[in-house]
Amino acid sequence: MTISVKMVNDQIKKISETNTLLDMLLEVEKVLDSCDLYAYANWKKGEVLEGPALERHWVNVKLLYPYNDMPDPEGAKRLIARQCLVDYKKDTLLTPVDIKSFDDVEVEVRPDGSTRYKTRTKSEPVWVVELKIPRKYVDEFSTAVVEADQDSFVDTEDTNTETELQSQQMVTPPDQPQGEF
Repeated sequence: MTISVKMVNDQIKKISETNTLLDMLLEVEKVLDSCDLYAYANWKKGEVLEGPALERHWVNVKLLYPYNDMPDPEGAKRLIARQCLVDYKKDTLLTPVDIKSFDDVEVEVRPDGSTRYKTRTKSEPVWVVELKIPRKYVDEFSTAVVEADQDSFVDTEDTNTETELQSQQMVTPPDQPQGEF
């Protein structure tokens, strides 16, 4: 499969428009960070190519790396130790060249006689690393539980119930003694 820059841009746009995907991608990044993966060479240089895509038991993410900056396979062993699946593949990335002269443009004549100008593209080899992460690591994000400290959690449902009780008690006036003013 040949990868175009348009595919990468479309994926970035899709993620930025959807908060759920962005939250899930942050959870994936948290898993990678908790494995100390970024201590290994070139793991920081990855760009999201596809994903996160949810399956029944997995969250799939494909990362794109320049060919000369292949992520260190020793780092992948950290993910494999957490039951993650890691797959390396070589691929080709098509990028448009900067138009500086007429040589950088291809002229295409359509059957109706009109012309279309397209920029030339250059291809370069890349690495695509597919990560399949068990959902148990990513499904920890919940809006019902808010992290208060590093190891303690506050259940917002209980907090809301207590707040409602307190507000109801404030609304009901206490029994006032009747007497002269």
